[in-house]
Amino acid sequence: MYQEEADGIFGIIEVVRDFYDHGIDEHMIVFLLMAIVALDIVLGVARAWAYHEFSSRKWRKGLVSHTAMILITAIGYPFALYMNLGPVVDAFIVAMMAAYGSSILASLSALGVEIPGLDRLVKQNIDHEKFQLKDGLEEPSKLIKKGEKKNESNH
Repeated sequence: MYQEEADGIFGIIEVVRDFYDHGIDEHMIVFLLMAIVALDIVLGVARAWAYHEFSSRKWRKGLVSHTAMILITAIGYPFALYMNLGPVVDAFIVAMMAAYGSSILASLSALGVEIPGLDRLVKQNIDHEKFQLKDGLEEPSKLIKKGEKKNESNH
């Protein structure tokens, strides 16, 4: 029996399916980006919750943009390899991992988890806005210390 090669939309689906059937093990950078984006979502929500800034509008906007990044990478990467553009897309993915990484560091810092040398480097050189909190809000660690001082003065 004669079987034709897939074309049109089925050809597109076939390229993506073939990549994930055979090629993902050799390209863990795609999975790493997806994991970093997921971690950024979780830490962003935790940060917003800790500072009482959680907003459904920001949540939807962030979720849509992060999901779009995952989908574009998941579907676009196999095509880039198919067109022999792997190194170009790998460079893009590394840049996106660095951007999401700075966001993760900012969220960790705001939640009280600091990585001394790396955290300072990012704060000084990379992304100043991610470390700024809403006016009038203090970091949770400072709020805890204030609460401890109040309790000590009552005794």
